[in-house]
Amino acid sequence: MINRNGLRTAFTAGLGNAFASLSGVGDSQYVSLAVLAVSTGTYGGALALGSQRLLGTALGSVLLLIGYEGLRDVPLPLALAITLGALRLLGGLLKLQVGYKVGGIVIVMGWLVHEGGLAAWIPLRFFWTCFGVLITLLALRLFWPARGLNSSLDLVAGLLGQLQSCFRDLAARVDPSMAGHGADPIGIGRYRALRNQLITIRQQRPALLQELGTLPQRHPATLLMANFDATASRLITLVGGLVREPPTLQDPQLVVQLHRAEADLLETMAGHLGLWERQIRGRRGLPEPPETRLQAPPSWQELGRELNDPTANSASLELLERIASRLMLCRQAEQAIRDGEAHWSTILGRS
Repeated sequence: MINRNGLRTAFTAGLGNAFASLSGVGDSQYVSLAVLAVSTGTYGGALALGSQRLLGTALGSVLLLIGYEGLRDVPLPLALAITLGALRLLGGLLKLQVGYKVGGIVIVMGWLVHEGGLAAWIPLRFFWTCFGVLITLLALRLFWPARGLNSSLDLVAGLLGQLQSCFRDLAARVDPSMAGHGADPIGIGRYRALRNQLITIRQQRPALLQELGTLPQRHPATLLMANFDATASRLITLVGGLVREPPTLQDPQLVVQLHRAEADLLETMAGHLGLWERQIRGRRGLPEPPETRLQAPPSWQELGRELNDPTANSASLELLERIASRLMLCRQAEQAIRDGEAHWSTILGRS
């Protein structure tokens, strides 16, 4: 139940509290509050939340001073409502997502609790908030560094591992002789799980962009993650399509051969995605593409000749349409891997 992020957060909060206690400066509790609010697990995420928290604190402090002095003759509930409404309006204009909540706390606490000492309380709160954000960012860089790029690449490697498993299970579903891999039943649930994993990777994108400084859209890391996203999306589409178009096992011999070629390609693509996963997990900096390119199995390369065999007409039209749909999905997946590797090499050539 204890992980690195939890230990890092606890250590950072304790370190901040110790420093604040030794300093003898008041209102030191805001150090821990800032650390706990900003520690998200990645440097980019903490940077984004930290900037939001500082901006919200500054905006709330300014509105607190204006409202407290300018609305003295207005009843307190109405004055607070006007000030909080102005905070929400300005926060929306500044595109604050969580910062306006911090600003609201500053306004309410300052007005109701610290009204006699705003001149001292506001600078102290802002100072300790800045200090808490700063030590959190330093901790994320020094103690078990947590970068958005590493987190995103680890998630991509995990997704590739799941795709390998799905491809092998789909191959065993077509050709039972390949069931020695311990294939599990594959259905729409596993397809949705893959989609959810891809969505999780996409949710890491803002944290990654925060880390990459100016012009993050042109950074090789951003381009590489976009390439992995596009390739994984196309491969997940294959899984969904094959799940919805199950093969039939009582087919003419030629159709069985077509299914076997499909199974061979799925098995080959699963093995090649394993190379991708190992390259990403064993990276030093940005991962390098595999040295060997995807090689389609002989049965798949000879597929055109078998499709032209008149024996194929012995199968029903519905069955042939289903086979054609499955083969088209497999060909698209093969092309997705080839395109992904080509773009991968091109991106690293720019870096």
